[in-house]
Amino acid sequence: MTQPPLGTTTRKIQGSWRRPELLLPPNTFVFGFFVGMMLALVPLYMYANGYDVSAIGVVVAAQAVFQMGLRLVAGVVADRYGEQRVITAGFVAMLISALLFMVSSDLWLMFLAQLFTGASRAAHMPASKSYASRIHEGNAAGNIGRTLGATTMGNIAGPVVAGLLSVAIGFSGAFAVAAAVAAVGLTISFLLPALPRKQAQTMVEAFARIPGMVRARASALPGLIAFFVASSMSVMTSVFVVLLRESDSGEATVGLILGAVAVGASTASFGFATVHEKIGTRGVFALLFGAVGTGMVVIALADNVILLLIFGGIVGAGVGLGAVLYGLLAAINSKPQERGVAMSVAGLYWAGGMLVGPLTYGALAEAIGTAYAVITAGAFPIALVLLTPVVFATLSPKPVPEASAA
Repeated sequence: MTQPPLGTTTRKIQGSWRRPELLLPPNTFVFGFFVGMMLALVPLYMYANGYDVSAIGVVVAAQAVFQMGLRLVAGVVADRYGEQRVITAGFVAMLISALLFMVSSDLWLMFLAQLFTGASRAAHMPASKSYASRIHEGNAAGNIGRTLGATTMGNIAGPVVAGLLSVAIGFSGAFAVAAAVAAVGLTISFLLPALPRKQAQTMVEAFARIPGMVRARASALPGLIAFFVASSMSVMTSVFVVLLRESDSGEATVGLILGAVAVGASTASFGFATVHEKIGTRGVFALLFGAVGTGMVVIALADNVILLLIFGGIVGAGVGLGAVLYGLLAAINSKPQERGVAMSVAGLYWAGGMLVGPLTYGALAEAIGTAYAVITAGAFPIALVLLTPVVFATLSPKPVPEASAA
């Protein structure tokens, strides 16, 4: 039985206002807003409480611990029981995280709170991408791009609002607002309709496929993109924040610059389908890593807020293109009934980047200075641009016929 076109089931049963294409963007916007708030609040909160850059790096990286394992579980559960349930669970974890930060500045509790943040991202990111890719199988690039565009629109507002709130009402008040944001997302998640499925794998079947999918060539290219984009982004939200504070930038300025990163990411996500159509996968790969690497080198050396905003936006544009590209490659190289697991396998590399970035470059910042650590982090994306022909010659997979023809 073929999957019905968008809306033929949900319009009749649930009414037009509960169509997935109407509810998913606000849901992912709220997710992005929460993540944006936390990306700004956590390092600023720790810096204000006297923690050094290594401790900040450890806590920022803590979220990746749960992402590593829970992404696979989230993917399996999404394929078996539907993405909507996994998205809902992600917002429950967000709410717990914000509440923990609101009541304590102890290192171990902040570490625990970040584990819940990681759990929320592990649940929401692969499930929402899988959900978006299945709304219209033939338009995965557009749907994933719009979904991530809505997420990064939230990322735009989140850091700016967080920076302003931390000044106006203090960090506890700002985390209380983050908890309220998570509650709004939870409410929208309950309203998301479940999408029809051609067939659902059992949990045993889904888990049995994971080792083969991890080893498959089809996972290598999206994994590489996810790892380096995530590690670069994690440096921007940990070491780079410390660099800004060392140069006497206030909380509101830090939030504004992180907001500029999110503006770039959102713009690139919404425009991804057009860019991809014009220059292809290889062109997008070179463009995104060129933007990330060049932007990071420039912002490490810049001392002008205008330059920081411009090149922060350029870094964000590269991150936005990369986040859509790795999801698209995972989608076109997997079948619809295993889409959640495919997104989760690619997401493992993203989680790995989120873990390695703050730990590695946080330690490097202690040894050689924060500016040089950010420059070093920017050198790797630039190297990938130069290696583009080699990367595609060795890692490009052939699309799965059923997925690409859908």
